[in-house]
Amino acid sequence: MVHASSDDSTQMQETFGRYRLLGLLGQGGMGRLYIAERRGVQGFVKIVALKRILPHLADSAQLREMFLNEARIAARLEHPNIVATYELGEVDGKYFISMEYLPGEDLSAVIARSQGTQAIPLEIAAALAQQAAQGLQYAHGARDGQGRLIGLVHRDVNPRNIFVTYHGAVKLLDFGMVRNPAGPKSVPGTFKGKYGYCAPEQLEGGRVDNRTDVFCLGIVLWESLTGSRLFDARTDAETLDAVRSRPVEAPSALRPDVPRALEEIALRALARDPARRYQNAQEMSESLDRFLVERKSQPTATTLGQWMESVFGPERAALKKSISQGDNVEATLERLKALDEAPSRRSAAQPRALWSTSFGSAASGSPAPGKAARRPDRSSPGLAAGQPGGDSTDPGELISTRRVSVVAQPETADPAASPRASRPGRIVLVASLTAVIGLVAVGGLLRGTITGPRLTAGPAVQATAGLDLRSQPAGASIFVDGTPTGLTTPAVLSGLPVGRTITLRLDLAGYTGVSKQTTLTEGQPQRLSFTLASAVGTVRLRGLPPRATVLLDDRPIEAAGPLSISVGTHKLRVELDQSVLFSKTVEIRAGAESELEISADRSNP
Repeated sequence: MVHASSDDSTQMQETFGRYRLLGLLGQGGMGRLYIAERRGVQGFVKIVALKRILPHLADSAQLREMFLNEARIAARLEHPNIVATYELGEVDGKYFISMEYLPGEDLSAVIARSQGTQAIPLEIAAALAQQAAQGLQYAHGARDGQGRLIGLVHRDVNPRNIFVTYHGAVKLLDFGMVRNPAGPKSVPGTFKGKYGYCAPEQLEGGRVDNRTDVFCLGIVLWESLTGSRLFDARTDAETLDAVRSRPVEAPSALRPDVPRALEEIALRALARDPARRYQNAQEMSESLDRFLVERKSQPTATTLGQWMESVFGPERAALKKSISQGDNVEATLERLKALDEAPSRRSAAQPRALWSTSFGSAASGSPAPGKAARRPDRSSPGLAAGQPGGDSTDPGELISTRRVSVVAQPETADPAASPRASRPGRIVLVASLTAVIGLVAVGGLLRGTITGPRLTAGPAVQATAGLDLRSQPAGASIFVDGTPTGLTTPAVLSGLPVGRTITLRLDLAGYTGVSKQTTLTEGQPQRLSFTLASAVGTVRLRGLPPRATVLLDDRPIEAAGPLSISVGTHKLRVELDQSVLFSKTVEIRAGAESELEISADRSNP
């Protein structure tokens, strides 16, 4: 039975089965996360974090299955770099998960606090990524009871889902979005992940595997080194463009003391072609480990914990550690809140009062390190998503109340005609269209911060208008009013509201995006055709020595064959044994091909 003498916001006197709830850690649109203690015989007491679904959502079969699936996955993962799950249980029809309490801070708060001269030390940034990679490798290799590989992919590796404790441990959080082939299927057309922390193949609807998580961990490493957001943009559409095509700047361009060896690890993890990345998290971990071995000082758990305490202050560290002993939890929470509301802290990035997964906190997209003015911090202690003063939304997670049916119809039945042609001939999915302060966004329907009305797709709006979209070449991603539909051309969009004027945009890697406005009319689907112009040129390097390094705009690139370079002016340099063989500013024209002769006498043309 559950007994409570007061509201959650007041002093908590509640028992929940075998647990006593000591304090509310956070609340999202989907559930709450508590600090709790479990009592046993002979004075046994265990402090845990306890997650449960909000009462008014507990009857949702879909939500229950998502919740149970997360617990089943997490229960299999026992690794020092993954948050431990203790129990999945049920009290009076209410399911809960209990897991270890972590006294520390998420990496987004660490990055935000470590700016300018207080940047994260290089060895610590490498060590954090190395331990996260170990946790990912373990999850990727998880097997079922028969010893068969499960094929888990996290799909949401970002700084808010990597936690650093004051004891020097690094933990991966939030396995609620893990891809489990044996688990429940996602609602078609919904997007999993944070646009600015996704791999290109996630955005394109391609194959997602362990290399996808490697790319996302590469983003985390890059941001830990630079203190800046890698794929920061004003709108979702611009963020998607950045992930797919914006050149990745070398970390040393923002932080000159980043050594070449560490920079190359980050850039290899960030290769847009999965075949050119580390093929698994273990490879990335080993590269980071070799880098650390060659450094004079290697972080230990003790030195990492001490550094964390120096960043956030000894009082905060002591308070969080005391909670693990169950000492006066609610008073401790209030003191943590007061610390972060102190005038000296108001202008600084506010870490969460306690850790939690996205289920019980604000969205997993962290505030832009060093760019708080553009993306306000949503992690202030005492403010939970959906509560007054707490911003529970973020670009990429807004969903409108209006839904339209979107039906994709391949132009050809030839299964070899398109990499996506293996999909069923007709794919029915739910998309969202709206404008929110001039910004339209599509969110993950299955994210942990989703509110009640978003959980049920409901009946589609009656089809009154349709669009038949074609492009040359085919395979372009379709955006409606800046919102990614998840479809590629050719496709038919149906069930659209008559009389509305919408902006269609088609994007395809290597081509210039094209937009067109149209007013929806009743009747047969209106056919719209688009021609995409090439946005790249080709450069062939003749006489390139086998061991030479090619740099485009001071960034190392692969040069095994012809170089496809975006239109515009670029700096091209070739180095061999720390000597410059070739350096030249080149003008790239769309669709044009040029050849450059690399001088063998190590002179600069």
